[in-house]
Amino acid sequence: MPKPTPAQLHQFAQEERARRKAAFKAAGQALSDRAQQDDAIWSNIEQMAGLEAGDPACQKREPRYWSRPQRITMARSAWATACKAEASLDGSIEANAEKIAALWHLYRWLRPSGWSPYLNEAAA
Repeated sequence: MPKPTPAQLHQFAQEERARRKAAFKAAGQALSDRAQQDDAIWSNIEQMAGLEAGDPACQKREPRYWSRPQRITMARSAWATACKAEASLDGSIEANAEKIAALWHLYRWLRPSGWSPYLNEAAA
């Protein structure tokens, strides 16, 4: 998969946020604190990607800036999601391989410069 456009990153973020919301709902946990926190993180990811893509709806919304600890939280969630997808999905199936690649692209785009999930830098 070639480097995605900002619009594609926004689409990836929207799709992943919707998938996560549906998974929490299916598990009967849609109103849990964990689901609410997860949705807030992925709402920020979706918003950040939408701003980069020039999405008119995102340009009307807040926030428009995220601190380094907030960016780390978003990147860490995308990284964990990409790792889990890579471990649990059959990558020989084209749709799965595309999803895994999209998640890795999203993680790399979100990752603050110099940060690694293997370093012990505190997040928000």
